[in-house]
Amino acid sequence: MRRINLLPPEERHRGLERLRGQRAAGLLLVGGGAALLLVGLFALFLVIRLYMVESRIAELDAGIAEQNARLEALAPYRGLEAGIQEKKPVADGVYRSRFQWAEFLQGLAFVIPTSTALETMSAEASPVDIDAPVGQPLQPPGRVVFTGVALPEYRNVADFVVRMDNLRYVANTRLESAELDRETFVRPALSFEAEAELVTEVGAAGTGVRLEGLEDQALSGGREAGR
Repeated sequence: MRRINLLPPEERHRGLERLRGQRAAGLLLVGGGAALLLVGLFALFLVIRLYMVESRIAELDAGIAEQNARLEALAPYRGLEAGIQEKKPVADGVYRSRFQWAEFLQGLAFVIPTSTALETMSAEASPVDIDAPVGQPLQPPGRVVFTGVALPEYRNVADFVVRMDNLRYVANTRLESAELDRETFVRPALSFEAEAELVTEVGAAGTGVRLEGLEDQALSGGREAGR
């Protein structure tokens, strides 16, 4: 069977043109919709990005406000470091010219003979001299006086005197008196008194006071303020 198009040729051409126009309009609508979708996605990305930037700015503002509050709290101490640096030369002079009592007493504990016991000790170090040169002993020297008892042999007292004179911060140890005591103790004993000079070596424990703790604290505070 054969199909026959009874429409005139003009109508047939118009139908084809109308169909082509509808296709073009459909393609234009699809392209427009895709373009609108892309614009919408891009706008959404910009909104999200703007929100993230604003959140970051708010965090930074809060951090700046916190650091400003810390700086205000530390404002009374701004001149502290300058005051410390101003007084440091005096503190350094006192530090390097002080007598090393701890080392002296530790050494003394090791030089007392087992046959000897100390009863009293009186000592006075050299006066502090903040201008004394490093490596030189202070003048006049200090003084230490011991009283004690020993077994009734003068050799025991002599051992104590010799050992004392070998201590680092002691010089010119001498025996002032020694007397046999038969009444104070159950057994006879020698009561004696010895005297020596205390030598203060300038700078023996260092030439200045260390301020590492304050410096570290200032540096850490600066790092936190810079964040």
